[in-house]
Amino acid sequence: MGTKRVGLARMEALMENLKREIVGFNVESTVASVTTITADGALARNSINLMNDAGTSAYTLPAASTCSRGDIIIVKYIAAIGDTEVHKFGTSGEFFAAQSTIFKADGGKHHTMLYVAAPNGSSNDFLDLTGATNGGPGIGTELRFHFNGSGWAVDGKVLSGGNGSAAPTVAFADT
Repeated sequence: MGTKRVGLARMEALMENLKREIVGFNVESTVASVTTITADGALARNSINLMNDAGTSAYTLPAASTCSRGDIIIVKYIAAIGDTEVHKFGTSGEFFAAQSTIFKADGGKHHTMLYVAAPNGSSNDFLDLTGATNGGPGIGTELRFHFNGSGWAVDGKVLSGGNGSAAPTVAFADT
């Protein structure tokens, strides 16, 4: 086995380039559009969606066949979901990746979050958020869908609405 030496100047240049890439990379600056959503419909790849829909709605994700690894969809809630109203995210028959992680507010316990069980990877093709008085999902809730090369995964934090005395209802579900 041989060794390869790298000079200090070369190492400093490599580190500076890496630092520049890390600082310069911001997922939100790479999106193609920012849209305010007020009713159900299809979400576009590489977009930021400001959710201003308080009623029951379904939002479809792009089919896997039309996506590339690294595609993203960001959803930011600027309105709370109404009591008993449901927001469904997904595409029938296209299952969420098991590495998805969702955290939700623990009702009545300030600054405490609970982990939502991950999708099973084989039948959960929808993420359901159900509104509740003082339970949310509320303003500031954020979901980040990312395409991993074979399917959509989602990471997010779901905040309570109103006085926050109830925990939001969030679950991965089947069609």
